[in-house]
Amino acid sequence: MARLAVSAAIRKAVLIGLPALLAALIISMALVEAWVRLQWDDQRGRPGFYLSDPVLGQRLSPGYDGWFAGVPVRVNRLGFRDDRDYAVEKAPGVFRILVLGDSVTFGHGTSGDTTYPHLLEQRLRAWQPDVAWEVWNLGVPGYATSQELAYLRQVADEWRPDLVVVGFFQNDLTGNEPEGAPSVSRRARSAVQRVMQRHLYSYEFYKRAYLTLRWRLLTDETGRERLEHLVNEEAQLGRQDFAGERGSTALTPVEIVDEDEVARFRCESQLMPDLRRAETLRARLAQPDVGIRAWTDAVRGFHDLARESTYPIVFFINMAPEACPEADRFFDGGTLAFDDLLQEILGAGAPVVSSARAFLRYRPSEMPGASGHAVGNANQVKAGVLFDYLVAHVLERGEIPDGRAGDERRP
Repeated sequence: MARLAVSAAIRKAVLIGLPALLAALIISMALVEAWVRLQWDDQRGRPGFYLSDPVLGQRLSPGYDGWFAGVPVRVNRLGFRDDRDYAVEKAPGVFRILVLGDSVTFGHGTSGDTTYPHLLEQRLRAWQPDVAWEVWNLGVPGYATSQELAYLRQVADEWRPDLVVVGFFQNDLTGNEPEGAPSVSRRARSAVQRVMQRHLYSYEFYKRAYLTLRWRLLTDETGRERLEHLVNEEAQLGRQDFAGERGSTALTPVEIVDEDEVARFRCESQLMPDLRRAETLRARLAQPDVGIRAWTDAVRGFHDLARESTYPIVFFINMAPEACPEADRFFDGGTLAFDDLLQEILGAGAPVVSSARAFLRYRPSEMPGASGHAVGNANQVKAGVLFDYLVAHVLERGEIPDGRAGDERRP
């Protein structure tokens, strides 16, 4: 009898305690959400720039309208950066180009009308105004080559591109993951995260609290790195005052350096190119680690698609050479050897073009962010290089030739 009484008491406690605990949790979350909304800065736009994705890790949130890296950003209903919404079904006369990439392609710190995919579209329209050109900027900050490949595989059948451009930046060598179907638990966690990201202003509050607690209790290096990444990510999602840098996003007249002068120029502080980046990559390729193997697997995945798909694929290397400290000039400080190696790898199964040598004819002071997050004029140069290559080797000929592009631009 005593055992039955204890059992009944436990059941009663559970039946009363669990609902009470659940109610307290809901009330607490509602209070936290109300507090975050009261503290929210309207200049940040609404929350939810990213949505969790079980395959890609994260993707842009369709319909987002806010700020990123100090500039206004709108994500259209298809989930990529553009002020325009498109019909997925192509109308007659449409030529659709998908441009994959990371924050450099997305346009970190530059307005939507000065990203290189947008500027490429303007050049194409001026060249052939009778064609309905659509250049879709699928760049997502933080993406690596493996995520770009997975993204293309998700959307290509539905969006039916006529051409795909894969933007490459040097940090794409890291952060790649082997292909594989996500687990059931990962899909479930991602679904819950998406709901919270879409509807809770307090989502980042909980995420920060969890990572901070994990780091402090477990002294977990991964948790610390994720917390630092979250802080950096939050810093991007707001309206910032770039003061003197703001005007650099505009397109302005630039000086073009004569090719003979480019050939003669020597940077006195570094007469010999630093070849360590190229040598390090060659060594990693000779004895591949997990990270470099994941990257080369992703590159081969694009090569396979280039052979099997109905649409051509072109790699575009977003690079610029070093700026000479004592002169307003770009020079080969070792970038070109690294660029050649990248063209060799990427060009083994698909055409590739690079912006690196094109920048030698311009002045760094007029090319803001050329070697990183390019803005304004620097994106204009990139769009010009890509346009020239596509017109010469893809769009007019109707086919993609073997070999590398860019040699004709060498000084």
